Amino acid sequence: MNQRISRSVRLGAFACALGLSFVATHASAQSAEVVSAGVKACALSGGVTVTVLGLNTTLPLPCTGQAQVVAPGSKENSALGLDVGLLGLVSVVKLDVARQRPDYTNASGATALDGRSSVGGLSLVQNLVALEGATGALSCDSLTGSTVLQCQASADVANVRIAGGDVITVPSPLPKNFAVPVGGSLRLVVLGIPVEVPVGGALTLNRVDTAGVGSANVSVVHKPVQLTLGGSVSVGGLGLIGVQVEAAATPATINVRGRSPFTAIQVD
Repeated sequence: MNQRISRSVRLGAFACALGLSFVATHASAQSAEVVSAGVKACALSGGVTVTVLGLNTTLPLPCTGQAQVVAPGSKENSALGLDVGLLGLVSVVKLDVARQRPDYTNASGATALDGRSSVGGLSLVQNLVALEGATGALSCDSLTGSTVLQCQASADVANVRIAGGDVITVPSPLPKNFAVPVGGSLRLVVLGIPVEVPVGGALTLNRVDTAGVGSANVSVVHKPVQLTLGGSVSVGGLGLIGVQVEAAATPATINVRGRSPFTAIQVD
């Protein structure tokens, strides 16, 4: 079954559950609750902050390999052989291949928004975390007559290793916001001087964040893989050296502007 048919079936089921009429053949219509919407899928995102001599320097890791739709339709993109370093921190994110696909579908009385992504051969922050592969899917539906945005999020990961150790066991299916502690050290070059900074943090899988409930502008962000680390060390001649890293693989974002405030975002 292709994605468009799957979305039509999904929307029909929601409409029936809410007692709404649904005619999938009238594809030119959309949810009366939606003014505008969009879906964005990326290969990578995040940022790095380095502290030297009491000064913080922050450099974002923008949406790399972006695929985006802001009107009915689909788009695909891919990224190959990425190795990104920021602010003297070598190899923040390295991946072999990533693929992204956002979809925006209208049906009678309904709007379906989907972001799908996959990544293979992923290394995060100097291989403190390595994955053989990861996939993510985020879907949100708006139905005429409902001020609740209905969403589903899922992720699947393969062969996760922390700091070069054994493959860790993660539950299947993955619950939302499943966290694994991560520790180690990062190698930086600060003013030409190599420095090792001990860090700690967490790898979060199938992370979902929502915003805007109670307003007419809501958003849902899904990060199948996110690593957040921080730490510091005192170095003679340089003082306190600190580093904060946030790196996400294959994140997807869905934004919806409604005709009236959304009362809730339900994420299954």
